[in-house]
Amino acid sequence: MVVGQRRRGGVGRAAVAGFAALVTVAAGVPAYADDRPVKRPKPVAGVHAGQAGIKTFASQEAAARMAPYGAVAAGEYSDALADLKGLRGTDSRWYEVTDKAYDADDPNYRDPEFSNSGGGAGVVAGRVTGLAAGNGWTFAGGANGGVFRKKLGNGGTWQPISDGILALSTGDLVYDAKADTLWYATGEANTGATSYAGAGVYRLRKASTARGFSQADRVGGDELESRSINQLKFDGAGWVYAATSRGLWRHSTDPKRHSERWQLLFLPNPASDTDITRPYDNIINDVLIQPGTHGKTVLINAAWRSGAAYNGYYLSTSGGQPGSFTRVTLTGDINNADVGNAEFATSADGEHLYLVQSSPAGLAAGASALAGVYHSTNGVLGPWTRIADSVKLENSGSAIGAFMDYPPGVQAWYNNFVEVDATNPRHVYVGLEEVYETEDAGATWKTIGPYWNFGFPCYDPSIPSGGCPSTTHADQHSIAISGGTVLVGNDGGVYSRPLAPAASKEDSARHATDWTNHNATLRTLQYYSVGTGRDPNGRGWAVAGGLQDNGGSLLRGGARKMVSPFGGDGGDIIVNSRNGCQILDEYVFLALWLTTNCGQSDGSTRAIFDVTVPDINARFTAPFRAIRGSKNVRDGASERWVAGGNSFWRHDLAFAYTPAEAAADDANGWQPLYTLDSTGARLIVGMDAVADPAAPADPAKDTYLAAWCGQANCNSAGFTRGVATNWGGSWTELDMTGLPNRYPNAVTFDPNDPTNSTIYLVFNGFNRRFIEGPGAGVKHVYRGQLTKTATGVSVAWTDLSVGFPDVPATDVVVVGDKLVVGTDLGVLVADRRATPDRITWRRVGANSGASKYALPLTAVFDLHVSGDGNLYAATHGRGIWKTPLKSL
Repeated sequence: MVVGQRRRGGVGRAAVAGFAALVTVAAGVPAYADDRPVKRPKPVAGVHAGQAGIKTFASQEAAARMAPYGAVAAGEYSDALADLKGLRGTDSRWYEVTDKAYDADDPNYRDPEFSNSGGGAGVVAGRVTGLAAGNGWTFAGGANGGVFRKKLGNGGTWQPISDGILALSTGDLVYDAKADTLWYATGEANTGATSYAGAGVYRLRKASTARGFSQADRVGGDELESRSINQLKFDGAGWVYAATSRGLWRHSTDPKRHSERWQLLFLPNPASDTDITRPYDNIINDVLIQPGTHGKTVLINAAWRSGAAYNGYYLSTSGGQPGSFTRVTLTGDINNADVGNAEFATSADGEHLYLVQSSPAGLAAGASALAGVYHSTNGVLGPWTRIADSVKLENSGSAIGAFMDYPPGVQAWYNNFVEVDATNPRHVYVGLEEVYETEDAGATWKTIGPYWNFGFPCYDPSIPSGGCPSTTHADQHSIAISGGTVLVGNDGGVYSRPLAPAASKEDSARHATDWTNHNATLRTLQYYSVGTGRDPNGRGWAVAGGLQDNGGSLLRGGARKMVSPFGGDGGDIIVNSRNGCQILDEYVFLALWLTTNCGQSDGSTRAIFDVTVPDINARFTAPFRAIRGSKNVRDGASERWVAGGNSFWRHDLAFAYTPAEAAADDANGWQPLYTLDSTGARLIVGMDAVADPAAPADPAKDTYLAAWCGQANCNSAGFTRGVATNWGGSWTELDMTGLPNRYPNAVTFDPNDPTNSTIYLVFNGFNRRFIEGPGAGVKHVYRGQLTKTATGVSVAWTDLSVGFPDVPATDVVVVGDKLVVGTDLGVLVADRRATPDRITWRRVGANSGASKYALPLTAVFDLHVSGDGNLYAATHGRGIWKTPLKSL
């Protein structure tokens, strides 16, 4: 459930208008929700994966950091981190909020349309894009959460071991058991990723006992910074290869040569490496070293997921020397004219080679993007025999298929792996949306890890477990085999089962019945948002948030675990501060779902209903907000709402709105107030709204603010941006002269100004001096002063970025006299009243890794000022954290 890419970050799995699919319930299974079959969603990626082939959220978040265009110079991350660490910190202590297990299958939160409870994934964590194991240890790499370590086997506690280094985005993990050395490739290689570029490759010696990585463990220099690394491969002759988003590189494995720079071996399009308008021209996905050649024969796959002239296979027969790679045609069943992302695996005896390959043509058609799984017993050039395709896998017990417009391999460019059992060259695992296994080199397959259990004869929502055996979470990214155990990493964390077929167990449908869940203490959740409200249970405050492919989480007051009222992806969120069980959750594209009872249902009644905004072109995770200080026009018990897509919308009833009203109104109560443009090319990305204190229930007296970007994907040659407001009585586009030509991520009114004439605006992305010209400076934070003129409204912008690290800014809030800014590397604070010559930025809390009360070095997507006296930070990789407001 993504909208387009490899180590996926995806579009979720719950019903939404236009996307819902009916799944037939087997005879004998009780019907629920007024005797109709249980509705379950069709995953969205198949609908949205068109010619561009872009996983929408991933590409939009990448655009936010790189717009316009798509590259960041090496060294930018190191410079930003050095600046950040050099700042003085406040005495604030951060406390992890989401440190409890997240149960996605709790039977008390099983809405029949909008929840995925009962699907079988159990306790979930965030996306795991790297796995390694050996010597009784397991290492897991979160997509943007860093590396965790625990003892192999059931139980144990995961411990973070990479919080002291620059990047927590994971591309690959490789463990050398003999040397007890862990290699960590940073930068999740999703070619547009939720993804964050990396800071290179790190090598941790004594990995089973070492405290953790340090920056001194980085191999080489900064040459691999701002690149993503899909795979590390070792040739056994003293070299490690890195397949990156910007070329093929290698480095000596000799510890004595640790500090030497990486050697660039091959770029399909060398001129594009310095052209920021062509960031996808040099993607290397994987490396296959022909066994028995002493590292001399090296095959690589180079490909952009949507197709490009350079897509194909390249071979070196001289040990990968620079200039030695030439394009080759693989023989057999592979269509060399339709080559996408491919990944390789080799049997221990070197006689069997396997690859799984995506199809740009299939991606463009919105069908399966899987070209096939292939097998060669005659070396890297083949002939390669196709041993599986989408249809064959669908018929192997899959939970998805063409019948729901979501066939196996629909995201083969994004989630794919292939691995061979070292004890049996014909025993192979393939990971796509599901986990597949063959014991006969592909003659027959079985779906050991179905996408979910909905639609299977065993599924029964009245049974707490859902009635079926536990399965893995969907969307597979990584695999490791060790100690008779196979482990897989996916959008829900880490799962394992016995390796040997004789020891593993399956039901009559050949679905595994022996998966072990390892997610209870794996803190890799990827939040987009956070909201809080007083829990009506009288035990404290409820904390809710939207997550990448893990729905909307809810931690009730005093609860010992988190639950998941909302399925699929979760985007932005509003929680009624007076009643924490009243929640408005986003699925995708302003598809909004509302509950007034925390989503509590046993599956027989609905607790959630749809209030989607009828916008023509909203972002994947589009903004919506409560109008601060307002009252809804019915009972006044909650604040009214605004939402932003191509238009600015308002909802006057908010949590007083009813399912009956929604059923009778195609607009679900939303009223358009302002449209950015007639073509739908511009998108609101940040917004704020405040009510008139003297008339909180009068919508006509509200004041609004919206930051937007365009055109189309906000990262093109026609990139533009702006800020619109109705301050002064009518909508006005503010003058942006002198402001950065970058992504305006968040905007807010100063609550200390009763006239609402003071606003703050923050920009995402790096400074990009090479775009904006010499002397552009580091500019991320601005204060605007609005003034009425004879012709409308003018604004005077003041740059508050002096001393602010060159790091993407993501959110901004005002707390008393403090201006608080969220960034990709933490939270910063300054006096909101300061002038440019007097402003002093400070880091909120200690440096990452300094103590358990330090915020991890990961992206903060959302800041929330809570009525419980805390500032909440939703991070996209390490969960939700809070710090007392008074400590700022």
